[in-house]
Amino acid sequence: MSLLEFHYRNVLRMLPASYRAEREEEMVAAYLEYAGDVPDEANPKPRWDEVLSVMGLALRVRLAGASGPPVYFAWGETVRMIALFGLALQAMVSAPSLPLLPAMSENEQFFGAAGSADRLFSIGEVLLHNLWLVAFVALARGAVRTAKTTAVLVFGWAFLVPVVSDWRATETWSADYVLLAAVPVLALLLGYHRDAPAPRRSWWVALLPPAVAAAALYAANRYMTGRVTAGDTTTLETFSAWTDVPGIIVIALVAASVAALALGAGGPALLALAFYAIVTLLARVPDLYHYHGGVEEIWQVAALQCWVLGGLTLTLAVVGVWRLPILRRLQERSV
Repeated sequence: MSLLEFHYRNVLRMLPASYRAEREEEMVAAYLEYAGDVPDEANPKPRWDEVLSVMGLALRVRLAGASGPPVYFAWGETVRMIALFGLALQAMVSAPSLPLLPAMSENEQFFGAAGSADRLFSIGEVLLHNLWLVAFVALARGAVRTAKTTAVLVFGWAFLVPVVSDWRATETWSADYVLLAAVPVLALLLGYHRDAPAPRRSWWVALLPPAVAAAALYAANRYMTGRVTAGDTTTLETFSAWTDVPGIIVIALVAASVAALALGAGGPALLALAFYAIVTLLARVPDLYHYHGGVEEIWQVAALQCWVLGGLTLTLAVVGVWRLPILRRLQERSV
């Protein structure tokens, strides 16, 4: 075995063993034929484009479409569900700002003076965050390329720009928010490759989650405005723990999980929800230390949310694994 062949075979180890058993020899022969005669003394190695090509192939095989092996299709569907649910959660967090935008824009402390550059920038920033809604609807309707472009754009603007520049350091930059936003973007880019099936949801399924969130938070905001006017600070403190990003996601996850379990959703959907439950739990746990010894009402709500998220993670993970298609096929064969 030549040194170049040795390196090629090492690169091909990124592929699943079952795939290599069928095609490794053919692929190695093709690579060596293309490379030509290269002496070992030259320390030959596969080119970067060849390595990247194998990496892409390994990704498509391990996160397979419907034509792939059942186990890899199940993992692929789980990653694709993570992308879909994650964009839905981001849309639900962002969409409520749209009906509040007229009232918020009148607040000079929040948006800046009328006619100023700060005001235009702030309003544009709110609208830009609502591109999460565009990305989610596009993906739900099967426009994968539009969803990818939009999601990368809004994520890059909202989170990467403040990191590399002091030009506009927004309050939305926080570790938990970045994690909850980065996960669906990464899953979208990895899971929806050229061999993956595009989702085809109806318009009402695509628009229902953000519409419900916008209506609920708009009503809650009006209610809390009245409570603040009446001087009820205790209710305001409790309310704030339910209307920050992790709080909104907790409510959405509970509702989605109950619906998914009741409707008999498949394993990938339940595992995707379990994944977001644990990610949200990781984002909420630091608040227990932050509020400990401080505002008791907020700490109690955060503790309750952590318990709920822990229970959801365990329940969804167990039921989700049990409902995976590969396990169902094994059960059918054993009967």
